[in-house]
This record gives sequence, structure tokens and C-alpha cells, in this order.
Amino acid sequence: RATAKDTAFEDGLRAKVAAAGATQRIIFAPEVPVWEMADWYAALDLYVAPQRWEGFGLTPLEAMACGVPVVATRVGAFEELVVPDETGLLVPRDDLSTMTAAVGKLLADPTRLQDRGSRARAHVEANFDIKGEAAALVAIYREMLADRAATSL
Repeated sequence: RATAKDTAFEDGLRAKVAAAGATQRIIFAPEVPVWEMADWYAALDLYVAPQRWEGFGLTPLEAMACGVPVVATRVGAFEELVVPDETGLLVPRDDLSTMTAAVGKLLADPTRLQDRGSRARAHVEANFDIKGEAAALVAIYREMLADRAATSL
């Protein structure tokens, strides 16, 4: 999805894809409702997150939750989400040749790709379960309340 300020950039990308004769291979899919996102991720063989910067970025985690391995740049929290050569691969920011090689490496070996997808799903289930996230938040609030109670005595 392109915001209003980025529509010219998107139009330029679409023109480049058309000029390269790649409109059947590179598809600009429409934005879909949140409840349909898992279906879109699950249809992928590999998710690529080529960001130059990222404040946090959950898309690799969402893809892995759907059993899709990831190639991501080493920005934001991606290094905390992707386990190299287990759930996907991490590459340096702005290093197109390394990213291309990483994508090629995974796509060239369907067995490895499927294994990384299974490991990605297991990694998310083991480390990013919503119950664990909720328990961590409750622990933070309890600690803050205990600190407040101790200082008001």
C-alpha cells in the first residue's frame, strides 16, 4: 500500500516493472484486510524484508508464524526475530548482491526452504506466544506497582 505522498514512487515502480516485461512475475497486490493476511503469507515460499531502516517491524515475525522463512536486512528488531540459517537468513542493509545470493540460496533448495519454514513456525510458537507477551507485561506492571507502593511508605 502506498500512502498519498508515495503514490508517484509506486507509479514509477510499476512503470519499471512494465518496461522490463515483468508484470506477470512482479505483482502489486491490493491491500487486504488484516484477517486475510495469514492467507497471503501462507501462499509465499519465502518472505523478503529488504528494509533500509525499521523501527520494529513485525512482518518477518508474521511470515514466520505462517511457516514462511525469511530473508531480512540487519535493521531494527529483525536480528532479534530471525535466527540465521534456522528460520531464514540475515543480510547487511543496502547489500543487494548478498540479499540476492541469500534469496537464491534458499529458493534453489526446496527441501531446505521447507525445513526453514517449519523451523520458523516452531520458533515463533516457542518464543513469541501471546500468552508470554501478556505475562511479561503483567510482570512489568506488578513491578511498577510494587515500586510505587514501596516509595509511598
